[in-house]
Amino acid sequence: MRKIWLVFAAFIFTTAFLSAQTRLSGYVKIAESETPLPGVTVTLLHQNISTKTNAQGEFNFSYLTAGDEEVSFSKSGYLPQIKLISLKDDTQNDFGTVFLRVDIQEESRQDAILQLNESDFSEDEGRASQSISTSLSRGDVYLSQSSYNFSPMRFRMRGYEQEFESTYVNGVHFNALDRGGFNYSSLGGLNDANRNKDVVVGSEANTFSYGNLGSNTNILNRASAFAAGTRASVAYSNRAYKLRGQVTYATGLMPNGWAFAASGVFRWADEGLAQGTFYNSAGYFFSAEKMLTPRHSLSLITYGAPTRRAQQSAATQEVYDMTGTIYYNSYWGYQEGVKRNSRIVKSFDPTAIIASDFKISETQRLRTGLAYHYSMYSNSALSFYNAPDPRPDYYRNLPSFQTDETIAEQIRKEWAFDNGDPVNDKVSQIDWESLYSANYKNNEINPAGNAKYAVERRHNDLMETAFNSTYTNQLNPKLRLTAGIEAKMAKDINYKTMDDLLGANQWIDIDQFAERDLNIDPNPDPNKIQNDLNNPNKVIKNGDLFGYKYNINIIHSSAFIQNEWNLSQLDIYYAAQLTYTQFNRHGYMRNGRAPENSFGAGQIWWFVDPSVKAGATYKIDGRNRLYANVLAETRAPLPSGAYVSERIKDDRIPYLQSRKILSYDLNYSFIFPSVRGRFTGFRTHMLGTSENLGYYDDALRTFINHMLMKSDKIYQGIEAGLSVKLNRSFSISTAGTFADYHYTNDAIGVKSFENGSKADIQETVLTKGLKINTGPQLAANITLDYFHPKMWFADVTLNYFDNNYLDFAPNRFTASNVAMYEADATGEAKRILGTQEKLNAGFLLDASIGKVVYLPKRRSMNINLSFSNILNNTNMITGGFQQGRMPMLDETSLDMANLNRFPNKYYYAWGFNMFLNLGFRF
Repeated sequence: MRKIWLVFAAFIFTTAFLSAQTRLSGYVKIAESETPLPGVTVTLLHQNISTKTNAQGEFNFSYLTAGDEEVSFSKSGYLPQIKLISLKDDTQNDFGTVFLRVDIQEESRQDAILQLNESDFSEDEGRASQSISTSLSRGDVYLSQSSYNFSPMRFRMRGYEQEFESTYVNGVHFNALDRGGFNYSSLGGLNDANRNKDVVVGSEANTFSYGNLGSNTNILNRASAFAAGTRASVAYSNRAYKLRGQVTYATGLMPNGWAFAASGVFRWADEGLAQGTFYNSAGYFFSAEKMLTPRHSLSLITYGAPTRRAQQSAATQEVYDMTGTIYYNSYWGYQEGVKRNSRIVKSFDPTAIIASDFKISETQRLRTGLAYHYSMYSNSALSFYNAPDPRPDYYRNLPSFQTDETIAEQIRKEWAFDNGDPVNDKVSQIDWESLYSANYKNNEINPAGNAKYAVERRHNDLMETAFNSTYTNQLNPKLRLTAGIEAKMAKDINYKTMDDLLGANQWIDIDQFAERDLNIDPNPDPNKIQNDLNNPNKVIKNGDLFGYKYNINIIHSSAFIQNEWNLSQLDIYYAAQLTYTQFNRHGYMRNGRAPENSFGAGQIWWFVDPSVKAGATYKIDGRNRLYANVLAETRAPLPSGAYVSERIKDDRIPYLQSRKILSYDLNYSFIFPSVRGRFTGFRTHMLGTSENLGYYDDALRTFINHMLMKSDKIYQGIEAGLSVKLNRSFSISTAGTFADYHYTNDAIGVKSFENGSKADIQETVLTKGLKINTGPQLAANITLDYFHPKMWFADVTLNYFDNNYLDFAPNRFTASNVAMYEADATGEAKRILGTQEKLNAGFLLDASIGKVVYLPKRRSMNINLSFSNILNNTNMITGGFQQGRMPMLDETSLDMANLNRFPNKYYYAWGFNMFLNLGFRF
C-alpha cells in the first residue's frame, strides 16, 4: 500500500511539475495555399532557443522563461518573419498560426550560384578548379547578402577552401574524402528538393555535427519535410544553360504514416555564354518516409543527375584582345560546320540514403543515416604524338611569339578575319579537319604506328559509403548534450580511356615524352617509355584503358561530444572531437619510370587528429548579443595532395603531416523590430599545409607536379551585415568583408617530372607574403528592397570588389629563379616573372523584380526576372593562373628579350546576364 501511495504521489508531483512549465506552441502554414509548412526554424531570440515545425507545421517549446519574447520564423525559399509575444508563466501559451510567404527571388539566386559552381575550369595548370561558397541563409544578414551577390567573383567566405565548409544531407556527411569538398553538381539543379536546410556559421555549436571553420550546412529532404502539393517551374537564362524545367510533388504526411516526395529537372543549352559550350542535364529525386511509431521514422532518399557539358578555357589578354570577347574559348572548333568542343565533362552521382529519426523521449533524440554514393566524373582532352600542338592559342601560334612584325600583323588579321566563321575558322579555333587529315596520312605511311592526334578521357570516380549517428539530450532546462560518430570508406578511382582516335588506326600505350629522351640518352632504358610493363606496347582502340590506373583507398572515422549551457545571461558551449584517417595508393599498371614503386598496394599512411572548441555568448539584453568562438585542432592532409606524381608512382610528399589549425572570432549581433545585423572579427592560423599544383612544360614536354609543403597561412579580417526596414515597403541591406589571406613563411617545394626526364627536385619556394587565391579579399554591397502588399517584389544591388589576386605559379618563386630576377639590374625580370598580379577592382550592378498571383482553389503563380551585371562590366577577372613555364635560354639563363613569352591566363566574370522564372503551386 505504501508503494502505491508513493507512485501516486510521484505521479501527482510530476503532473504538477509539467503543468507548471512555461510552454509555447503554434503552427506555420504557407500563405498562398494555407497548407502546413514543415521544417521551419522557429527561434526565441531573447532566450536563444530553436526548434523546427513537424510534418503538420506544428512547433512546441518547453522549459521557457516568462516575459516578452520575439519569435523568428525562417525557412529557405520563404520570407522570414519576426513576431512578438508575451509569455505567461506556468501555462501553455498558444501562438496561433503564422503564415510565411514564398520568396520568389531566391530561385534565381540559387540557380546563379549553382551555374557558377558547375562552370568549373580546366586544371591543366594551377590548383584544382575553385568552387564558391554556396550557403544561402535568410537568418543571417551577412550570409543572405553575400552568398549570392558576391558569387559572380567567386568569393569565398573568410577565404577558406572548400574542404573547410561541411555539407550534410539528412545528417550524413557528404564532403568527398579525396579532395575534401562537397560536389554541388551532384544535386543536379534539384533546387526544390534541396531547398530546406540548416546553416551554421563557423565553429559555433550545432545539433547535426561537430562543425567546421566555414559554413556548416545540413540539407533536409526527408519526405515529411516537404509541404503537400505540387510545384512546377520553367526558366530561361543566358548563362551556362538556357532552359530549365522542374516539377516537384509531395504528399505530406498521410494518415497511414507514409510520406512521399519526388522531383525532376532538366537543364539544356545548345550554347552557353562561353563560345563552343553546351549543357545537357537531367536530374531525379525521390524520398519515401514511414512513421514507424509517433516518435520514430525511417526514410529512403535517392537522387542523381546525369550531365554532359562542355568547358571553357582560360586565355591570355593578347588572345582576348584579338578576338574582342571575354567569352573566347580555345577548346572548340568547327567540324563539318558544327561546333565541337574538345573538353567535354560527363558526370553522374547516383546517391542513396537511409535515415532514421528516433525521438527517444521528450528530451532525447537519435538521428542516424547510412549513405552510398558513386561519383562518376570524366573530362576529355586532346592528345598528340610527334605532331604540332593543336591548341589554337599555343604560344608559338600567337603574334607575340613572332620576331618579324609583318608576320605578327598577318596573324592578327587572320584571327580577326575568321573568328566565328564556320568555313574559314582555322586559326583562332581547333582545326578538327586537319587533325583527321594528319591521322589519315599517318595510317597510309605508318599503318601500325601511333596516331598523331586523339581525344582521351580522364576519369576521376569516387565510391563512398558513409555512416553518421548523432544523439542529443536536453539533460535539464539549462544543459544540452550532443554526441556523434562518423565512419566513411571511399575508393578514389583514377584512370584514362581512349575517347576518339579521330580516324587513326590505333594508339600505342607508351609515354612519347619519355620516348624522346630515350633517343638522346647515351645509356637508354627501353622500359622507361612503357606506361605498363605488364602490357608493353599495348595497342589502344576507342574505349580502351591506357596511360594510368590507380585507386586511393581511404578510411575516415570520428567521434565528438558537445555540451551547451543556456544560462540567464550567458550561453556556453565546449566540445571535443577525435578523428582517424588512413589512405594508401593501389596501382594497376607497372610504370616504366617507376617499375618497383607503381604496381600493387602501396604503404598505408594514417593520422590521428584531436580537436577542441569552445564558445560563449553574453546576452546583453533580449536584443543584443556578444559572442566568441575558438577552435584548435590538427587535420590530416588530403589524399589528393599527399603524393608526388601519383599517376606514375607511390611516392608520398616529403614532410607529410597533419596541419595545425587555430581559429577564433569575436561577434556582435543585434535584432530590433526594424534593424538587425552582425559584426565579426576573425583570424585563423594554418601551419604545415601542403598542396599540389601542376603545369605542362613545353620545353621538357612533360607535365610537372609542383608540391608545396610546410607552408603556413593566415586568414584574418572583419565582416559585417546590416538590414534596416525603412517602412512597410522599403528596406536597405548591406554587407561587407575586409580581409587579408596570405602565406606567412617560405614553403618547401618539390618538382616531379612525369616523363622521368629529371629526378625530383626539392627547393625552397619564396611564398612569404604571397596572397591566397580564394576570391576578392575586399567585397561590399548595398541592396534596396521593395515589397508591395499586392505581392510585388523588387530589389537593386550595387556590389564592389577589390584586393583579388591571381593564383601564383610556385616555379616562378623558387629560390634559384628569384636569384636570377635579382641579378637583373633593370628590375624587369622580377616585375614580369616574380610578382603576383593584383586584379582589377570594380562594381557590378544587379536587380530583380517579381510578382505572386493568387489563383482559385489556393493555387498561385509566381514570376521572377533577375538581371546580373546590368552595366555589362567586362573588365572583372574572376581568376586564372600564372603560367609555370619560364622563358629560358638554358637552365641557368633567362631569355631577357622575351620575358613576356608566357603571360598570365585569365577567366572573366560574365557580362550582362539574366534569369526568368515562372512557377506554379497547386
